[in-house]
Parts: sequence; structure tokens; C-alpha cells
Amino acid sequence: MISLSVTDISTYSEAAKAPAKTSQDLSVFIGILLLLLLAFTTATVWVRQAWALQFFQIGIYTLLIVQVVSGFRRGTEQLAGGIPPLLVYFIPLWGVMQVVAHTTSSSFETREAVLRWGALAGVFYLSQTVTGSRLSRQRFLGAFLCFAAGMALLFLLQFNTSGGRVLWVFQTEYTDQIYATFQNKNNYVQFVELALPIALWRAVRQGWRSWWYVLACGLLYASAIGATSRAGFVLCSGELFAILILCLLQFRKGATKGTLRSAISIFLMVPVVAGAFTFAVGWQPIWQRFKESDPFAIRREYFLGAVEMAKHRPFTGYGLGTYEFVYQRYAIKDDAFFANHAHDDWAEFAAEGGIPFLLLVAIPFVVAVPSMFRHPWALGLLATMLNACVDYPFPRPAVSGWMFAILGALYMARKSGQPEN
Repeated sequence: MISLSVTDISTYSEAAKAPAKTSQDLSVFIGILLLLLLAFTTATVWVRQAWALQFFQIGIYTLLIVQVVSGFRRGTEQLAGGIPPLLVYFIPLWGVMQVVAHTTSSSFETREAVLRWGALAGVFYLSQTVTGSRLSRQRFLGAFLCFAAGMALLFLLQFNTSGGRVLWVFQTEYTDQIYATFQNKNNYVQFVELALPIALWRAVRQGWRSWWYVLACGLLYASAIGATSRAGFVLCSGELFAILILCLLQFRKGATKGTLRSAISIFLMVPVVAGAFTFAVGWQPIWQRFKESDPFAIRREYFLGAVEMAKHRPFTGYGLGTYEFVYQRYAIKDDAFFANHAHDDWAEFAAEGGIPFLLLVAIPFVVAVPSMFRHPWALGLLATMLNACVDYPFPRPAVSGWMFAILGALYMARKSGQPEN
């Protein structure tokens, strides 16, 4: 007869727990490296040399290989199900098909675009694998918020003193203003749009203990004002009111204790804190931007050129990454500016990849919109989707990398169905 002692049972129990603990440790490690790579591509967004983007892409592909191989050893990864998240992985494959079918106007640019979109799809996959639990999502989003608040503080400190230098040291092609590490103010504000709802939602949910989140809100909102992006200012203000309205609705349902008091306090404190920080940058520049007679000057021509490109090749497009080269054939008028993007990502997607490619990119985000209102910390995705109608957040991994990371976390939150801070 075989008998088991208490010691044997304990030994078998520890042995069973060991693989699970190893898997959890690996997930945490990969999550940290993913955050570091995203922070790196944001910190080096001003670098025009290829090494910065290549380092980010190589890092993401390496993490992807490690996670996939370890996932095969452990068993099936717990990822979000359904067709919409699956479409993300077909985005880079569309560019591969264009190269193979010779439908691209420049195979070199399309190959580069494939590598970029592949890295973003990798971020989406990795984000899902490291944010499967409620606690891991909170930590991941909290780390992003800390980094974003630090960027906002850097922006305010170097405002009007940077001389076009990042950290007052590294010279860029701009000689007047730098936005933290961004040279493009619109891209910087899109980055802020992703972080602001996380700070707002946590501030409201934490009640009077939320001073850190209120401070982060003030820093982020003030930096959005200082960047003088009209669309960014409107969308950040919209995020503020949307969070407050959602909190009030939840209070009526009795979903959160003390939500009304928190909502009122945030409504009063965030503008006050933001106003205090805004003294460093002033309201006059953003006010002057709103007084401009034609806010769509120049951009209108770029957008119409993209529309004409999409009309001529509605199913195949001219090739991912080729807009700036093909646009010259469809330019409505000559001007002194170089059209590197259509200033409307959705129109540019249709021009470069046709309507099928536009749907590949849009569907995973559009389907997730209802979940953004159930998990308001993800409302920044909706803001950047709207901002993409007048600018180009997707081509910048410093923005789109965080977009796909938050989208992956949102799909995992939707899968769990649990409310969270």
C-alpha cells in the first residue's frame, strides 16, 4: 500500500506551484521590458537617425519571440478572443502582400512600414500577455501614468528655455521650442490624451486620497494647453468632462461609494491645479491659435490629395509608407511645405492600403469604443482616434506604441468584465 506523508504532499504542492510562479515572474519581467522599450521610443522620438526606431523594433520582436516560445511551453496564452483583436496581426501582413503582389509604388518604404506595423502588433500581443489580471493592468497603467507625468513636468520646466534642445543638451532641427522630447506639438498632446483619462479616473475613484492623481492631471492638462494644439486642447477638455459625467452616472447607480464628492472635488481641483501650472506657459498662445481664420489651411489640400489617391486605388492602395512620394501626383496646389503625411491618418490608410487596410486598422479600435466607456481610463484611445482625423498619431511609435499597449490592456479588461480603478 502506498501512503503519502504531510511532507510529501507539501513537496508535491510546491512543485505544482513552481511553474506558475516562474510563468508569473517571466510575465512581470517582460512587462517591465515592454514599458522600458515604449519609454525609450518616446524619449528618442526626436532622433531622426534610424537606430532609435530600429532598437525599439528589435527589442519588441525579441520580447515577442521569448513570450511566444515560453507560451508554447506553458500552454495556450490567455488572449482576448474574437475577430477584432485578431485583425491587428493582419495589419503588417497587408504590406507584405503589397510587396509580393508588386502593388506598392516603393517596396523599400513599404518594407519599413511593415516592420513598424509588425512592432505595433507585437506591442498589442505583449500587452495582452502581461495585463491579464486586474492587478497587472493597474500596475502597467500606473507605470505609464508616472512616465507621462514626468514628461509633462519636463515640458513645463523647459518651456521657453530649451532653445530647441532636448533636456537642454541635445540639439534638434528646431531652434525655438521642444515639447518634452517631442518636436511635434500635436504628437505630444496625443501622448497626453492617452495618459490624462488614467489620472482623471483614478483621481475620482480614490476620493480625497487622490492628491497625486490630481497633481498628475494638472501637469498633463497644463502641458496640453502650453503645447497650443487646438484639437488636443478640445479633446483633453472633453476627456475631463466625460470622466466626470461617467462618474456621476455611476453614482446614480450606486456603483462607487463617494463618487459624487470625488467628482465635484476633481471638477474644482483639476482646473485650479492646471491653471496654476499654466502660469508657466500662459493662455495667450492657445487663444491666438483659436483666433486663426482657417484652422485647416494646408491640411485641407493634403487630405483631399489622399482622398484622390484612395479613389484611384480603392482596393490595393499605393503601398504602405508611400504617401509622401505619391502625393505629388495628386497635389492640388504647390506650396512651401513638404507633405510627409495627410494630416488625417484614416485617409492616409485608405490611400496607402486601400479600403481593406483602413478597415484592418479601424475595426479593432472602433469595436472597443463601448468598452472605453465601461473602462474610462481607456478613453484616451477614443481621443487619439478623433485626433487622427486631423493629424497623424499612428506613424509615431512614441504615440501609437502606447495606443496599442492600452488597446491590448482594454481587450483583456473587457474579457474579465470587472470594473477597475
